[in-house]
Amino acid sequence: MSFVDHADVFIGSTGDAHTFVVLNRPIRGADRLLTGAGFTARTINDRNIYLLAPTTSEEANERAGIAMYGLLSHTHDLVDLSWTTRRSPHTPGPEPDLCFTLTDTALTATAATNEARSLLEQHGFTPTVGSSYQAPGP
Repeated sequence: MSFVDHADVFIGSTGDAHTFVVLNRPIRGADRLLTGAGFTARTINDRNIYLLAPTTSEEANERAGIAMYGLLSHTHDLVDLSWTTRRSPHTPGPEPDLCFTLTDTALTATAATNEARSLLEQHGFTPTVGSSYQAPGP
């Protein structure tokens, strides 16, 4: 089981500044909440993933906040590892140790440190090429 599967709601970011939400259980009204906040629903590996295109950190934070506020009325089991909702253009942060990539067919990750590689492997990601990892299947 991947760490994106543990919480009811997992929020993350891709290396190209997309914010994404994975729902690990059905939540009433979630599709409406997320799409209403500007997220686009996509199916990857037979799972619904909601994707917010790159935007300013303030706008990403506001949109994600609107959606999460609504989801919190149904669950408090939420993990937010998104860097896109926190970054500031005035004070860029360090490069992340872990980057996610979403394509039409897969969720992959790239680890920059031994700790990030260990975390991915502990949660079922499989090493592929170099520092890249393939997410476990559904």
